[in-house]
Amino acid sequence: MNFLRDTKKRYRVKAEDEKAEWFAKRTMMHISLVQKYLQRIQMLGLPEIDKGLLEEEMEHDASKWREPEYEPYIHTSWRYRQKRLGLDYELPEAMDDKMNEATFHHIKNNRHHPEYWDDTVTIDCINQANRDKPSGRQKVDATGMPLTYIGSMMADWLAMSEEKSTNVEDWIRGNVNVRWEFTPPQVALMHRIAKEVKCDEGKSLRSESAYCGSRRMARVP
Repeated sequence: MNFLRDTKKRYRVKAEDEKAEWFAKRTMMHISLVQKYLQRIQMLGLPEIDKGLLEEEMEHDASKWREPEYEPYIHTSWRYRQKRLGLDYELPEAMDDKMNEATFHHIKNNRHHPEYWDDTVTIDCINQANRDKPSGRQKVDATGMPLTYIGSMMADWLAMSEEKSTNVEDWIRGNVNVRWEFTPPQVALMHRIAKEVKCDEGKSLRSESAYCGSRRMARVP
């Protein structure tokens, strides 16, 4: 796809050190997984889904390659990697705040995130200690999120489930109407997609020799 090809071009320019290289590799892998699940959702032929709009969602996470997201997300992805390996990572000074600001910028500027659809949401919606958990301070009103973008969100969630070898239904149960408020039709569509679009067995990040230690990674062609 043109977007992934263009992303690879960005990678050649931006991957100047190990952390940036890991960010580029991991982000491109995530984009390719999201695109795979977007295609599978398209193939369902659901009347609630606008195929044209869903096709536009193939350009996933493009904002991560630009500031104010690019540098903070390099450190975010590296910290997740180090945590998975049982290693500590000391952030540069003031980077933690920049990471929170970058996360908020990202979720407010990408339609596959529920926060995009809530005009009242603030940075308090982010759990700054653990971005994968509800903040407990602010519940996001996602009831205005169109069903097509529910489909795009599900492609993102399915991609993360494959990457982390987790169950997307568990994620739905732990976050829907807890972290984000949705309507019954929105929730029904989530469960239908989760049921009909099978998540592939997660292996993307389980092999450290294949995906970590970025100096061992094959260069993008």
